[in-house]
Amino acid sequence: MSGGRRNGSRRSFDEQPALKVVYDGECNLCLATAAKLRAIRTESRLEWIALQSLASGETPAWPAIAGIPPERLAAQLHVTDEAGRLYGGPEAVMRLLKDVPSLKWLGVVGSWPGFRSLSGWLYRLIARYRYQLFGRKDACDKGVCALPRKEPPIGGK
Repeated sequence: MSGGRRNGSRRSFDEQPALKVVYDGECNLCLATAAKLRAIRTESRLEWIALQSLASGETPAWPAIAGIPPERLAAQLHVTDEAGRLYGGPEAVMRLLKDVPSLKWLGVVGSWPGFRSLSGWLYRLIARYRYQLFGRKDACDKGVCALPRKEPPIGGK
């Protein structure tokens, strides 16, 4: 699950620096963002890791992410680079924007002090209400989905 340079590549895919991106695999906004970044040219190889795969143990944690509690992982996007630096929330978004040639300027401007406060506030607002604003991927446990009940269950059955 990675994205990187597309046509016109100067460096081979394996020579690109790598970023690991931990995102909410149930959030439609997160899924759409990941799909878009996979489809465009980036300066780094992006490895997309759903936080659900970390929580289940399917994907082992690496040193930069290992000490982060699950509730913090679920609260915001996280990006780690090869040097072990960790970017969270709005800083993670700015780091990713700086990696897209056509959006690099936005990542720089978004990191300026006045814009940093605004982007942080906006990020926290969207992150908190992401499911209400953009919906949630339907998750079916073991291939079986439960239909929502229209009425609460009656009795002990």
